[in-house]
Amino acid sequence: MTDIVNSQAPVGRREKIRLSWWDSAMKYGDVGIAVWAWLMILFLYLPIVVLIIFSFNQQRLNVKWTGFTTEWYWMEQRSYGVGVLHDADLLTAFWNSIVIGVLSTILAVIIGVLGAFALERFEFRSKTVWDGLNYTKIIIAEIVAGVSTLIFFVKVQEFFMDYLGWNIFPLGFRTVLVAHVAWSIPFVVVIVRARLKGFDKALEEAGSDLGSTPTGVFFRITLPVIAPGIFAAALLAFTLSFDDFTTTLFVTGPQFNTLPLIIWSKVRMGITPEVNAISTIMVLLSFIIVTILEVKAHISDDIA
Repeated sequence: MTDIVNSQAPVGRREKIRLSWWDSAMKYGDVGIAVWAWLMILFLYLPIVVLIIFSFNQQRLNVKWTGFTTEWYWMEQRSYGVGVLHDADLLTAFWNSIVIGVLSTILAVIIGVLGAFALERFEFRSKTVWDGLNYTKIIIAEIVAGVSTLIFFVKVQEFFMDYLGWNIFPLGFRTVLVAHVAWSIPFVVVIVRARLKGFDKALEEAGSDLGSTPTGVFFRITLPVIAPGIFAAALLAFTLSFDDFTTTLFVTGPQFNTLPLIIWSKVRMGITPEVNAISTIMVLLSFIIVTILEVKAHISDDIA
């Protein structure tokens, strides 16, 4: 037995595997990803935090912190300014943005849903052309869209004035509304069409077999299924309209301003606490809306 053990060759020591520099670095990959994520969060949100803090700064020049105050929100008319909640021009522009946003969203969703159904459910010769035009509107530079829309309104106005004597498109509310609807429609079409692409048509066929009319099938089956896509498209359309600056700058008139235009006019004179206060209010409203949507989504998941 001893001879057998001694006759066995000694087991050699296993050599340590040498890792490349990349594999060695990847051992700390989780830490690196966490650090990168926090750096990105700081890069994105730290300027917003600074903006909110300086909206409460006492110094009007807003160069350095001199003390805490809320007068840039509540201050009535004084020689050196007025609080944003007492600024009539600002409140009017804010209301104009809300009205334009809501109306353009409603019209864009109606037209966009119909366009999505046409491009997804039907076959016709010019389908490829319309599909390409829809995506072209999305990828085109907004300044080009603004200039072309202005030229369109000018030419239409000249035609109606020369031949009919109608002042149908004076630059202002109507031109901004039409421009925002035209800008939002392609985004609605893309989102709703993506929802329709994953739709099971067997559900509609089952509804028809059970005796429902085409209208009943649409409102009882199709519409509830694609409703999340329509809601997402409506949110995006409202956001695009409310935040739009470039197109609105070209197609608006001197008597009609939206919130982005008012903020731009104030920023040209320097970043003042009033501008920071306006931005802080908008951040707060956005945070409230997102919170409500998140709570609603969690409640829906719990019920389901």
